[in-house]
Amino acid sequence: EHGARIAIVAGDGSQWSYQQLAQAADDAAALLRGDTAPVIVEAANTVDCIVAYLACLRARCPVLLAEPGSTVRDPRIADTFRAAWVFRASDEGVWRFEPYAAERVAVHPDLCVLLSTSGSTGSPKLVRLSHDNIESNASAIAEYLGITADDRALTSLPAFYSYGMSVINSHLHAGACLLLTEDSVAQDGFWLRAERERATSFAGVPFTFEILERTGFRSRRYPYLRYLTQAGGRLSAEMVKLYAEWAESQGKQFFVMYGQTEAAPRMAYVPPAQLRANAECIGVPIPGSSFELRREDGTLETRPDQPGELVYRGPNVMMGYAVQASDLALGTVVDELRTGDLACRKANGNYYIAGRMSRFVKIVGKRISLDEIERWLEEQGVSAAVGGSDEVIAVAVSGSSEPAALKQRLLQRFGLPAMAVEVALLDPLPKLASGKIDHRSVLRLVREACRKQQRHATLAEGFADILGIASVRDTDSFLDLGGDSVSFVEVSLLLEEHLGHVPDNWEAMTVAALEALRQAQPVQRGPAANDPVRPRLRNSFRIAVAAALSVLLAGEGGLQLRSYLKTGRSAAALLTGQSTVVFNEHWGVPTYRPNHVLADGGDGRYFATNSLGLRSPEIKRDPEPREVRLAVVGASTVAGAYALRNDDTFPSLLEQNLRKAYPKQPINVINAGIEGHTLGQTGRLIEFAVAGLRPNTIIIYPGLNDMTGICHASRGQKAQREPLPAPSMPRWALSSGMLAKNTVALREPPIKARAVDPAAFFPTAYGETLRDIVHKIRARGIEPVLMTVARSFGRGSRQEGMQLAASALYYNSCLDYDGLVKAGKMYNKVIRNVAETEHVTLLDLSRAMPGGRDYFVDGGHFTARGEHFVADYLAHELEARGLASAPMQLGSR
Repeated sequence: EHGARIAIVAGDGSQWSYQQLAQAADDAAALLRGDTAPVIVEAANTVDCIVAYLACLRARCPVLLAEPGSTVRDPRIADTFRAAWVFRASDEGVWRFEPYAAERVAVHPDLCVLLSTSGSTGSPKLVRLSHDNIESNASAIAEYLGITADDRALTSLPAFYSYGMSVINSHLHAGACLLLTEDSVAQDGFWLRAERERATSFAGVPFTFEILERTGFRSRRYPYLRYLTQAGGRLSAEMVKLYAEWAESQGKQFFVMYGQTEAAPRMAYVPPAQLRANAECIGVPIPGSSFELRREDGTLETRPDQPGELVYRGPNVMMGYAVQASDLALGTVVDELRTGDLACRKANGNYYIAGRMSRFVKIVGKRISLDEIERWLEEQGVSAAVGGSDEVIAVAVSGSSEPAALKQRLLQRFGLPAMAVEVALLDPLPKLASGKIDHRSVLRLVREACRKQQRHATLAEGFADILGIASVRDTDSFLDLGGDSVSFVEVSLLLEEHLGHVPDNWEAMTVAALEALRQAQPVQRGPAANDPVRPRLRNSFRIAVAAALSVLLAGEGGLQLRSYLKTGRSAAALLTGQSTVVFNEHWGVPTYRPNHVLADGGDGRYFATNSLGLRSPEIKRDPEPREVRLAVVGASTVAGAYALRNDDTFPSLLEQNLRKAYPKQPINVINAGIEGHTLGQTGRLIEFAVAGLRPNTIIIYPGLNDMTGICHASRGQKAQREPLPAPSMPRWALSSGMLAKNTVALREPPIKARAVDPAAFFPTAYGETLRDIVHKIRARGIEPVLMTVARSFGRGSRQEGMQLAASALYYNSCLDYDGLVKAGKMYNKVIRNVAETEHVTLLDLSRAMPGGRDYFVDGGHFTARGEHFVADYLAHELEARGLASAPMQLGSR
């Protein structure tokens, strides 16, 4: 139906149209036609496996999707259901159909797909899904997700998993494109592929979102991503709200879904617009289906928030189960699905799960029977009890069993990730008064026992335990050992415990290299009083004084250099009266000294201003024909407080990016940032200087110098203690302001009798000032663009955040760290509100830019890497909005 449209982009970049895919599937189906016995497809995310899956559908052969390599590891399903063929990779890595059982079994003509009911446990009990089941579910998913032929989905889940299968089915149904990858979301390759191929969606289970949080997902930009989906188990309400808010702020959608393999597999979803208010819910039934709640006596429960077993009806409800080969010939034997989940319905129509009616858990999206594991242990002669949650399976053993060895056997037998199983000796096993096993206590006691165990002595031991591998070599890496997205989180925590941080690209580093980093950590020493060799502290007074003076002189030299690198205000500059910042009486605002040059050929320092006192090249008053002229206005962050050269500031880097993108078009970007400017001063600079240069667009990066107004407003507060003033020094030494700023890190944080709540003193005029600036810019026929303010702190480590915020805390002495974070969010909220109400383009840098020392020197000034990040971000966003390639028409977004 979709002809030449691209259906698949393979991992190697090759493209397959729908025509080519259909032809390849028909060619492969020729081998199977006339043979209706079941076929096992060991389904990886490769073109070969997708073609094999489609070939089975087109040949009307029931297809059983299985994990690669599973047929050799555990042939019970293949033997029980007498599979005619197995599609798998040979020892040489060639995918092909291989004959399996010679004896054929009868199958029902409607039978389409067979899936295991118990995840990876290998139980020979299959769900029988018809062609109508598969088709109707694919259609419903495409409808409520709004999938169109323009969508491009990354295969973030395995194809043999019912959730992964539904992604394939729904996108092929809609004529969309599948971007095949076997990379984990924890790997850089996944995100490089997402950006390169312009992925519009990907799917995840709860563990996926733990990984996303640890890898800083929400701090990065995804311009092409349209929506995310989550299923495969319960995601915490807190995490749901976090991602719902993120998606809303980014103009994307986040879908939380619910399903079971027996329903092909989706049954419910929460409409994104309702998600924040229903974060604990599974949502409403998918199109064409319905829910009802049944009490224990079989009557319907219709009252809000009252529990009952969740029963589902819809065209995707399975034909029934198969436990033996003869069951494959049966038709549809069920007309509803009793989910086994206790659920309630809210007054607004959204359903939520209250608990399980039987002993099943969902681990990494797979439904696992705790009773089945317990029975297997009994068969092995092990006295054990099994408890569990959707996070971990807890096994309590008694007698002479060795927990570590038993865990290895469990992992191998049931194909579970190592971090999902905990085994501990509990003798006797906990029991209820009735004499039955107390499974709830099993979970609690096993977890407590495992937490008390001594931590791994070496990283190799930790890798072996977490990955479930008997022996780890020094030359092995996480990727070499087959680490996946599930174990990624656990190993990250291991590294944090041993190293104090998680190194970049650690997953590709050898265990020996990581161990070397651990060994290099400083030894923690006890108090000096406990050291048998006490330092000799009886040096002469003169040596001590000389050393102290040397330190002070070196410190003063460093401060002078830092001041000079930043703005050119060195001792010599102040002595001669050549301060870099001067007051422009005509405009009523400070600017840099016009036509001022501070250069040092030794290491490339170059601070130069034009005739208007801007850190920008001279620019003609009248633009050239077709010239795109942009101006970026703001304070010291725009000026490039720590950029050694003019060319290293983000406005200059933006100009360089745009000129590369449009080599035939004249492009100029004006850096109109002046350190210390408040929003009001920025407005005056625009009115009297920048607007006269006739830019097409003015980008406003307000900075947060106005934040000091909170503390000014609170001055009347009783017992508010200010930081000590900088020492009084002559002008030839250094300005007191620069001395104060550059020595913040050397002083203790100011003592605050009581930190104020910024909401109580927030300047309401800030929004009106920004609105007034927008109106004046438009009145001059210029397009305004607003940016939110990026901060280095408030997202990662609190300790690092407070270090980076030291300077900001000094200048906003009435605020504590949490108040500083809150105030920044309040200012950005005002910026977003003005952009929305005035219909102004908003570039939300605060949400796009990562925090931390890689990108920030302090609370708000950028490192060289930070300057490049902002320039790249602006170039991309301006190009996407048409603001970079041609003069804009006023009012367009």
